Amino acid sequence: SGNDRGYFLTQGGPLPSSGRRIKSTIGNSHSDANTATLLESFTPGHWYYLAGSYITRGGSTTWTNYVADLTLGQTDLTTVGPFTNSGGTYPLVPTPLGIGGRWDAQEAFSGLFDEVAFYDQDLPSSVFQRHLSLLVGAQINLELKADDDDLVLSWRSKPGKRYNLRSSTDLSGDPTTWPVFANLENLTATPDKNTLTIDLPLDPQRYFVIEEFQPPPVTYYLTGFEEGSEGWTSLINDQQAATTWELGTPSASTGPLTGANDSEYAWSTNLGDYGPNSNISLRSPIIDLSSATDAELSFKVYRDADGLGDTAAVRFLRASDLLLLSDEVPIEMDVFDSGWTTIRIPLPPDSAGTAIIIEWNFISDDTLDAFSGLSLDDVIVSD
Repeated sequence: SGNDRGYFLTQGGPLPSSGRRIKSTIGNSHSDANTATLLESFTPGHWYYLAGSYITRGGSTTWTNYVADLTLGQTDLTTVGPFTNSGGTYPLVPTPLGIGGRWDAQEAFSGLFDEVAFYDQDLPSSVFQRHLSLLVGAQINLELKADDDDLVLSWRSKPGKRYNLRSSTDLSGDPTTWPVFANLENLTATPDKNTLTIDLPLDPQRYFVIEEFQPPPVTYYLTGFEEGSEGWTSLINDQQAATTWELGTPSASTGPLTGANDSEYAWSTNLGDYGPNSNISLRSPIIDLSSATDAELSFKVYRDADGLGDTAAVRFLRASDLLLLSDEVPIEMDVFDSGWTTIRIPLPPDSAGTAIIIEWNFISDDTLDAFSGLSLDDVIVSD
């Protein structure tokens, strides 16, 4: 069994496409509940590298997408997913294909395509990262200098990256498959430059390359609220107290009826409809970033307000004195979500090496609305 449609890339509507959100779905008709968001808002005029791979199993399709902004010079892929669609499997028989629009000449994409490739198997992220590196010409200039009985190697390094020193006595084979030399692997970056001193090899000839890679992400904080909300605090900053942050199963007139991924718990601006003239804050526990060089906040959000006078924002506070570490980051409340959406925000540079508290603030106008407001779930802080 299978659905007759798969949309690897779609640009947000209405038709003709005019939105700036890029989504992807495989194995079911295109609807918000069946899609993964690759980009919340792309920049017109920029070239992007976009890739994806999917598998079908047990009547469902699971796919993962990858994205990088080529115009900004991004050389590392951002992974989106995996995302599982339980509505069906993509057909495994010949089927019409459309590039730049649907195969029946509908739903045109108002952009340009180049360097298109298809593969007949599920591919890991490393393959797409290799493709991106070849596309942008990413390479590391390794400098070697003999110093008496030593060999000094140096290269420009990047924050958060790791490095392997690979070597061979000839130039045969792919350098990425050369053996690691003298167990010099998983080397930590010391930006802007790494320097390594080794014994001068005795071989008549020996070649070296530096391999750069992104280590597995370090998670500094993670919660889906199913085990409770230890350390979280809710603040009411107004006089009427018509709204408060509540943890539980959302049950407003509109909006979500479960947490993200059909979970039981989420934070909401009232579990029912939110009230007028409200100003409320939700603060996380203290998050230790003493070992971090940079980090990112991601969380699931369901926006269901009046789209007019209600506002929301994320603030990053130093835990020791609640000092605001940067300008607050607005959450676009003129968006009407039809499903849970992931928002990602880089943490301010001053948060690295310290402890922080993250605050979500919601302000409603003076109108009485039958909406759920703002709901939050699945909070992650990682590098």
